[in-house]
Amino acid sequence: MRLTLLPEHIRIVAASTPDPAGVVAALTPVLARYAIDATPERLGMFIAQMAHESNFQPVGENLNYSAQRLSEVWPGRYAVDPKARNKTPNSLARRLAAAGPQAIANNCYANRMGNGPEASGDGWAYRGRGIIQLTGRAAYRAYGQSIGVDLEGSPNLALRLDVAALIAGAYWNDRGLNSRADTGDLIAVTQAINGGQNGADDRLARYRRVIGTLREQAAALATQEDLVHPQVPPDRLFVNGVELDPAAATIQGDTITLASGTHRITKRSQVGEKLYVQTA
Repeated sequence: MRLTLLPEHIRIVAASTPDPAGVVAALTPVLARYAIDATPERLGMFIAQMAHESNFQPVGENLNYSAQRLSEVWPGRYAVDPKARNKTPNSLARRLAAAGPQAIANNCYANRMGNGPEASGDGWAYRGRGIIQLTGRAAYRAYGQSIGVDLEGSPNLALRLDVAALIAGAYWNDRGLNSRADTGDLIAVTQAINGGQNGADDRLARYRRVIGTLREQAAALATQEDLVHPQVPPDRLFVNGVELDPAAATIQGDTITLASGTHRITKRSQVGEKLYVQTA
C-alpha cells in the first residue's frame, strides 16, 4: 500500500506554505524511495516534523548574531564566564558580531564536521541549509553521494526544494525513523532530528492535525486492496510473465522475495487462484 500525499495534507501541517502542490511534487518520489508513504504514521510524522523545521521552505542558516546572543548560544566559546547565569560576551564575540555572519560561521564551525580551519571559509560555505539544516562539509559530501548530487561542490543546491526533499528523506532513512514513526514515538523522532526536544509540543500538534486524515485514506486503500486482491491463496504465481512456484516466494507488503533476492512490487493482480506480479 502506498499513501498519496496531497496539497491538503501540506496545508494541514503548514498553513503558511506558499506552494503546497510544489511541495507534494518534490516530496512524492522521496516518500516512495524511502517507503515513508507506506503507513499513515510514517507519513504523518515525517511531514509534521519537516513542517515544524521549515514549513517546507528550504532556507540557509541565519548567523546574524549579536555578541550577547553568541555568548548565550555558545558560552564555552564566546562568554567571559561560561558558567555565569547572566552571560557577558568576550572580546572574540564582540569582534565576530561586528564582522558579521560570514565571520561568525567561519569561526564557530572551523575544524568541525569535516570543515577546515577558520581561514578556509568552510564554515560559511557549508553552513546549515535545506528543509532540515544540513551542516558541515562532511555532511554535504556524504548526503551528496547518497542522493547523487554534488552538494560539496555546489552547496547552494541544498536550497532547491527537490534537492532539499531528497536530503530530508535520506536523513530520515539513515536514522531508521520509519520504525520509530510506526510506533508513534515522537520523542525519539524529534531527538534524532533536533538533537533535543525543542518544539516538541508544536511537532505533536501538527502530527495530530493530519494523522486522522491519513488513517482514513489508509483504511480506504485497505478496503480497495481487499476487493482487487481477494484473500484466496494462489495456486499459481506469475512474476514478470514467468510462472514460479508459489511456495518458493514470500510476499510482504510491496516486496516479493525470490531465489534471486527481494524485489519491489510495482503491480499486482489476482484472477481466481492465479497471482500476477510485476517487479521493478
